[in-house]
Amino acid sequence: MNREEIATYLRLLGEELQRRGVTGEIIVAGGAFMLLVIQNRDTTKDIDAYFSAEPQAIRDAARVIAEREGLAPDWLNDGVKGFFYQSPPVQTWMEYPGLRVYMVTPAYAFALKAIAGRPEDLGDLEALAQHLGLSSAEQALDLVAQYVPQRLVPARTQYLIESMFEDDEE
Repeated sequence: MNREEIATYLRLLGEELQRRGVTGEIIVAGGAFMLLVIQNRDTTKDIDAYFSAEPQAIRDAARVIAEREGLAPDWLNDGVKGFFYQSPPVQTWMEYPGLRVYMVTPAYAFALKAIAGRPEDLGDLEALAQHLGLSSAEQALDLVAQYVPQRLVPARTQYLIESMFEDDEE
């Protein structure tokens, strides 16, 4: 999905929710966040979001949109909820009839991606570090600690972050 497709599908989701008489709220993170806010990519395979209001209605409406538009069943998914350690700081991105769309802040996105610790997230982490003006592993780890309790930070997160800044610290 590109930027325009994301906006279209979310608008359609809002229309479906409005037909059901509810207003859903989602908090977008992951690849869609990177595409829409950081703009370090042109497409994403899905929209990772936390369904913060009317989660079951959102799931049901998303299923309808997927069937009608020929999208993958998980085009909108709430798998990211497992990485939310507190109520995330958010910014309003768009309001459609039936749907409010929020984005996590870039700092929170950095913490989420760092905690996930997946090698495929390294490019996103580097783009976020640049966007946030992070210049050392210490700054980056301090940022993660603002959002995630230290006991929940896996060793791979520290190693991943340190590897990002190795060339800068020589």
